[in-house]
Amino acid sequence: MKPWVIMRARNDMPLVADTLAMLRRQSMPHRLAVFDNASVDGTREAAAAQADLIIDVPEGAYVPGRVLNLAMEATDGDTVAFLNSDCTPLDANWLARLLSGFDVSDPPRVAAVFGRQLPRPDCLPLFARDTENTFGDGRLQRNWKHCFSMASSAIRRSVWRERNFNEAIQYSEDIEWTWAVRQMGFEIRYVAASQVYHSHNYTLKQWYRRQLGEGRADARIFDWPPWERSWPRYSLLPCVRQIMSDLKYCLRAGQAGAACQSPLLRGAQMLGRRRGFAAGWAERRKGHP
Repeated sequence: MKPWVIMRARNDMPLVADTLAMLRRQSMPHRLAVFDNASVDGTREAAAAQADLIIDVPEGAYVPGRVLNLAMEATDGDTVAFLNSDCTPLDANWLARLLSGFDVSDPPRVAAVFGRQLPRPDCLPLFARDTENTFGDGRLQRNWKHCFSMASSAIRRSVWRERNFNEAIQYSEDIEWTWAVRQMGFEIRYVAASQVYHSHNYTLKQWYRRQLGEGRADARIFDWPPWERSWPRYSLLPCVRQIMSDLKYCLRAGQAGAACQSPLLRGAQMLGRRRGFAAGWAERRKGHP
């Protein structure tokens, strides 16, 4: 049975054209299901020409966990891959290498796998650095509480049947699900050999809003002892460390402009995350799911 690749899309031309072209080149035969969220730039038409299944998500109706659950219900197979429409595989072995990360033990313990993301050539230096730090060879991930990205990933259906995606949160639905199944005893595996181009040059406003959403999700997903959720530990110290690290990186790379941008970028990151975390913590205390 050919595995399914699930693509979530919204107004991603011309990147989606490159992604679809690389999917056509994959060495592993597969089926493509596209969930398009009211695209108006030709994304839906390009995807429909190649997809085995296309489902429209109306404007204003996109809830990440709900769409992921619908995608699982609409497909079959032991494992299902996910690829965002703006994630372009580097080569013809993206899918084969990604799915090779699943174990063959009985019972299987790997619930999900995720691949390496590389910044596009036009990615701004600090965003490119963040992408490489998050993924890279995986060394830094081992020091973190948790790491996962649905943008280039695959999950095991049997685990999803035990625990569906949370439809009550708007950000970090992939982090919430993989963290939850880790608590159930499953493993999440990073497959650095499966690679895609994926990066964003956010405006300061977009960056702040992203951090706001992720901070809100952080508060609701993880356990937070008093010190770990405090302003110094969760917000101030990470911001100061990040600025110092950025400056060292920029000096070595000869990126004086990026060095000047770092305090503004990291300051917006800190304030957005803190405000989002406070909102999420208040919701958690009220018993929101």
